[in-house]
Amino acid sequence: MRYSNPPFPRTDHSAAVAGERREFLRLLLAVTAIVVVLMVSLDRLAFWLAPRIPFSWEVDIARTLHLDSLPVTMAAGGIDQRGQNAQRIEAVLREHAARIGRALEVPSEMEVRIRYVASPTVNAVATLGGQVVVFSGLLDKIEFEEELDAVLAHEIGHIVHRHMVRHLSRGLSTAAALYVVGIRSSLLNRWLIGDAERLQQLAHTRAAEREADEAAVRAMLSLHGSTEGLAKLFSRFEELEKAGGAALGGEISFLRSHPLPEERRLRAAASPTGGATALTPLASFMRTTAVPTAKPKP
Repeated sequence: MRYSNPPFPRTDHSAAVAGERREFLRLLLAVTAIVVVLMVSLDRLAFWLAPRIPFSWEVDIARTLHLDSLPVTMAAGGIDQRGQNAQRIEAVLREHAARIGRALEVPSEMEVRIRYVASPTVNAVATLGGQVVVFSGLLDKIEFEEELDAVLAHEIGHIVHRHMVRHLSRGLSTAAALYVVGIRSSLLNRWLIGDAERLQQLAHTRAAEREADEAAVRAMLSLHGSTEGLAKLFSRFEELEKAGGAALGGEISFLRSHPLPEERRLRAAASPTGGATALTPLASFMRTTAVPTAKPKP
């Protein structure tokens, strides 16, 4: 009997290659979908977790970023940052902040740390760990104590609502996780969160600004019985914005990190008992430049 091998089936190589490509694309799409879902889930988890990080942890993370040395790192060259007048100004700012903290019933564990920075930058910013930085350029632009209270109350509102923590949720959640396992690296935290310069330039969302404004309104009504100081502050920055900001002397960073002064002025003016009242001129030693003080409204 004669045996013979059966003929090999003819293979369509082009069809096989096309099938392999389709299978590869299906796998690629599946992997991509899994990665996207995982990233979105982790992002949402970080956003949810960040404001629930204990405030004491946030303070420790802020220390690794050296935010307690902001006056030295941010001060303009040639300005005596720790001189007698600078210390006097910072003491006054702390007194105002303490009154505002009591008016807003800030939790005792949420300590607000006021830092004064001698710099022409026109801004005040709440960073991490309860740090509020007030630049001398801002004090040079305002005229009344009620405006100063409005600025500080707004920034303290950001702290109470943990807005900066939410803004930096992904990096801060990772830093907190590393903190739990004992890894406390200032270099790593700066890479995850950013340095002081970046924190200064971050802009809050409209929702965050509205919440901080609401805190400022509550503080102004409690301390002064009126929101005139808050409305005056927004009116002043509205004028600075129209005048071109930096052309008036000093970078108006406040307008980048605190947008829409006109809309917020109208909202402050519309608050209960938000009408005009007599305002208290800011003490002259609070300024680094001579700025004529307007007379308070009768």
